[in-house]
Amino acid sequence: MRKNEFNSLEEFTSQYIGVWGPSDGHWFGLDFSYNGAEYRFNTGSMYEKQDTILPNGKEAVFGLYRKDSNPKAKKKYVLLEEFADMEDALNSTCIEGVAFREVIMDDNTEILGQD
Repeated sequence: MRKNEFNSLEEFTSQYIGVWGPSDGHWFGLDFSYNGAEYRFNTGSMYEKQDTILPNGKEAVFGLYRKDSNPKAKKKYVLLEEFADMEDALNSTCIEGVAFREVIMDDNTEILGQD
């Protein structure tokens, strides 16, 4: 049985454009589970006041995080990787060596929340 609520990659990418507008279907963050672990796709930095400038000189717009399994951890999520644009994020293999475009569309990926 398919758990994933996204029916197409375009459905996902149209919701995360770097602008928050829930009434227009645009979100900043997505909590999801994949292969038993919880992750977060986030617009901007979750913990820093300023967004990261990547080695290529571009500003990081998106980040992928893994939920820390230690309940006493200071930060709820650990940064895996940051990206200047959606295409870089979709091509990332920072989650189990699998391209994020495949992770986010996997039948067993479960959307836990959006904000």
